[in-house]
Amino acid sequence: MTHQALRPDYPILTPRLALRPHRAGDLDDLLEFHGDPEVVRFLPWPVRDREATNAALTAKLDQATLTEPGQWLVLAVELRETKTVIGEVLLKWASAEHRQGELGFAFGRAHQGRGYAAEAAAEMLRLGIEDLGLHRITAMCVEDNDPSARLLRRLGFTQEARLVDDIWFKGGWATRVLFALTEDAWRTPATPRSDEEEIHSLIRCYFDAFTSGSGVDERMAALRDAMLPGAIIVRTCGMEPAVYDVDAFIEPRRAMLVDGTLTDFQEAARSGRLDLFGDIAQWFGRYAKAGRLNGSPHSGGGMKSMQFVRTGAGWRISAAVWDDDRPQR
Repeated sequence: MTHQALRPDYPILTPRLALRPHRAGDLDDLLEFHGDPEVVRFLPWPVRDREATNAALTAKLDQATLTEPGQWLVLAVELRETKTVIGEVLLKWASAEHRQGELGFAFGRAHQGRGYAAEAAAEMLRLGIEDLGLHRITAMCVEDNDPSARLLRRLGFTQEARLVDDIWFKGGWATRVLFALTEDAWRTPATPRSDEEEIHSLIRCYFDAFTSGSGVDERMAALRDAMLPGAIIVRTCGMEPAVYDVDAFIEPRRAMLVDGTLTDFQEAARSGRLDLFGDIAQWFGRYAKAGRLNGSPHSGGGMKSMQFVRTGAGWRISAAVWDDDRPQR
């Protein structure tokens, strides 16, 4: 099966999103993430000001069809509820003879971790395979870009290669990872993980985040992705309960792991019980922590209770509360 061109009917609707050609009026929305250093950290373009973002937008205005190999289809991702452009998805027609393509995506920080990228990218894969007739679609990301790698694996991609220092990127050599998805794999997706496996993966993600050493930011980003944006975290520990939102919980703990306050530090679940019913679940179990606090040995533990809900993007942490062991007297 080979197709000669791709001219989609717009807008392309998914449950929460509308994929459509860019418009001149998208400038303010695009500037929100084209000018955000945290978003462009792993993307090929630099932080863009309004003028540079407008120049990039102008180039996107005529990238709504694919008529020959080598072209990119570049679509705005609009949140249907608010009509706000929250990101963009890209599909390259790399080869007609070999039916090859390439996938890309970028989303604003405020809209990450909610399954929007997966929802939009899945539709681009459908366009590429069903409508353009591609047999194989690849995707590349910088090795440290764990959120993109997780997303690609969630979409069914398999890592095929690790290219060491193959690109000069953001002022230094970077290693990239090559992922690929064939049409056969797309048509017969792998058996999804069980609910229990997915929830236990979130529990590991939660505790793994509190590990000192390299990769703290990536582990904290994974934790943020594992939580609902409105998740609530509560600390008791013999004091008046302290209630945190996601940012208030993550940021001071991240700081302690990177500024030398906590070194050789790690938290881990030791035992626990998982109860699950329909789209809600709860884990209650013991955890331990050990390392050095301000240079001195530090260890402890206690109990945590974590709540989970099923979303369109999979299970997410909706709440957590913990109480530490009391000193023996």
